[in-house]
Amino acid sequence: KVSEHPESVERCAVRGATTYCALPEWTGRTADWAEAVERVRSLTPGAAAARPLTVRQRVEARYGPEGDPSYDPLTAPGVVTVGTRWGGNRVPEFSTGLASTLVAGDEKAGGEVCDGRVVAVMWLALGAADDPLGQLRAVRLDDSTEGGSYVLTPTSGLLMSAGQTKVVAALLHRPRAEVTARVKARWTELTRPGVSTARAAELLGVAATGLGAEGGNSCSE
Repeated sequence: KVSEHPESVERCAVRGATTYCALPEWTGRTADWAEAVERVRSLTPGAAAARPLTVRQRVEARYGPEGDPSYDPLTAPGVVTVGTRWGGNRVPEFSTGLASTLVAGDEKAGGEVCDGRVVAVMWLALGAADDPLGQLRAVRLDDSTEGGSYVLTPTSGLLMSAGQTKVVAALLHRPRAEVTARVKARWTELTRPGVSTARAAELLGVAATGLGAEGGNSCSE
């Protein structure tokens, strides 16, 4: 079945460090996917920016090519899901899934991120967007830029606490070059499993007060 083994029919093309695998009728879409990937990569430091990735298109047979399902997260390192729909909210959703994979290693691990790494994930996903705060609103289930919420991706999504939202929103208000330089300089600690949201805020020059319990993390929500 194509839904279980899309690689059996997909056509793949390599662009830089990323391999794009699309169903035959969607190969023309890879340029759009690549644009989103390069935006995310542009905010990461050298080694992470050059990490090999595979963007794999998936289709859920029960819903057909026009369906809009949520896919089970993949466990293969560096493999990122994209569906058959694109544009609008699907772009930041894909970017968030991609960013969480870059930070955590694979989609399943990315969906389980709930500590301060959420800040890095959301900055990578949205920091290079034309309207980053609008994209933050678009990618959250409740269309908000305040408080805790569920963040949508093509797979399992992730939770943002109110504290994480506060830090990310503060970063998105700042000059992109300034935040990008800080993220790249402090990448190792920002992406270390277990780092608290409060610590991520400190590393990025954001006030770490009023972030809530658990150091601002969403792990207990």
